[in-house]
Amino acid sequence: MRLNQSIVAANPFEKHLINRRRKKGKGMRSPQFTLMLTSMVDMFSMLVIFLLQTFSNSPEIAILKGMTLPNSVTPAIVREAPVLAIARDGNLYLDQKLVGKTGDIAKKPDVLLNKLNLIKKGWVSSHTAAFTGDINLQADREVDSTSVSMVMAILTSSQFQSIQLAVVGK
Repeated sequence: MRLNQSIVAANPFEKHLINRRRKKGKGMRSPQFTLMLTSMVDMFSMLVIFLLQTFSNSPEIAILKGMTLPNSVTPAIVREAPVLAIARDGNLYLDQKLVGKTGDIAKKPDVLLNKLNLIKKGWVSSHTAAFTGDINLQADREVDSTSVSMVMAILTSSQFQSIQLAVVGK
């Protein structure tokens, strides 16, 4: 209220100067910082896409339920490849689908070889690079080494030369 009283009490010239100062203030904006939200949203969406692509480059292998993998001191980077798993009960799984018992596969490996050939043909159609012969082999700790070596022999006879054993790094 004192400001209003001082304006009323001032002479006409002072009123003119005060009104002139007020009019100048209305035309000029006070210095404010504004954010361009559209640009910021674009930047954050590009950042999210970059992070998703970065973390999706390293493939992860789904471990068969109930399987305990052996430990290793020197784990390697996982490559994208089909997964063949040998469970402790002797069942053989190819990409989480039951193929049969290891004893039956040892006697008649044609079932496994046919499924592996289907994977090789499907690989060429779904990937840009040619099939490299990689496969990831998961074997439970309790599976005997003769079963693992028998499965590895079947894999190498079917042109799967690069066999990666799945282990748990310490």
